[in-house]
Amino acid sequence: MDRGTPIWILQGTFGSATVNLTDKPLVEHAHREFNILFKLCGADTAFRAGSEILPLDDDSVLLFNPWVPHAKFAGHAGATMIMSLIIDPDWLARTLPDAHKPLAGLFPNSREKLSDEVRIHANRLAAAVPHHLVTPASVYDDLIKDLLSALVLTYVDSSGDADFVANARPIDYRIRRALTFIHEHARENPKIDEIARNVGLSRSRFFEQFRRCLGATPQHYIDYVRMALAIRWLSTTDRLLGELAVDLGFGAQGNFTRFFIQRLAVAPSEFRRQTINLDHDSPAEDSL
Repeated sequence: MDRGTPIWILQGTFGSATVNLTDKPLVEHAHREFNILFKLCGADTAFRAGSEILPLDDDSVLLFNPWVPHAKFAGHAGATMIMSLIIDPDWLARTLPDAHKPLAGLFPNSREKLSDEVRIHANRLAAAVPHHLVTPASVYDDLIKDLLSALVLTYVDSSGDADFVANARPIDYRIRRALTFIHEHARENPKIDEIARNVGLSRSRFFEQFRRCLGATPQHYIDYVRMALAIRWLSTTDRLLGELAVDLGFGAQGNFTRFFIQRLAVAPSEFRRQTINLDHDSPAEDSL
């Protein structure tokens, strides 16, 4: 098996779940969803969030809240089989109504010791996927709900002392305008200077305000929106990769492929080939 080849990718209203055998690094990136990572087998590996190094081994789980920038180190000791969950916060709020909501900042720590209960639910999900051709989508929904329930019960402080609110950072009206501009011009790969001028801020002030409001940088957000478009088109259309590259402002297909691999450790062609859609609805437009 090629290193960096996904074993499977599930997509549904919850988000996505991927199992991937890889030793590739990932550049620093951020997204509006929760990202939960388990090591299934292979070599230990490590991620980075800010200046914090976060090992991923047999006895740990990584829990990245929305817009927390993170990166993966290259696997010099060998490839790691990782199960990565990308969980839509709106789906989680609807599914687990008793969990702290609106959920931003849900998990207080980015790395936790893997509990026996969470391990059991993660293994059940990983074991069920090879049978996707004969397994109803509702079974996966239940497995994912059970796993998320266990994660919240185990790792979220339910004492009431913690105040987990959506986008706890206030969103400046100019930053909201910037977010709208990015979504409207994502295919053009807008430059940060251009966006700053559009909202009436200097580059340095725009960068400072953006990071204060979201926790991620403007470039993180631009990259996220372009990746979300790429994933949606790869999952719901049969358009040629070269066409997608041009429409997303990459020019050459090779630039698009490199961008995609650097953030998902999977080539766009492999992503399309291995994706299993659990529902018939097209993924919704990404929103803040």
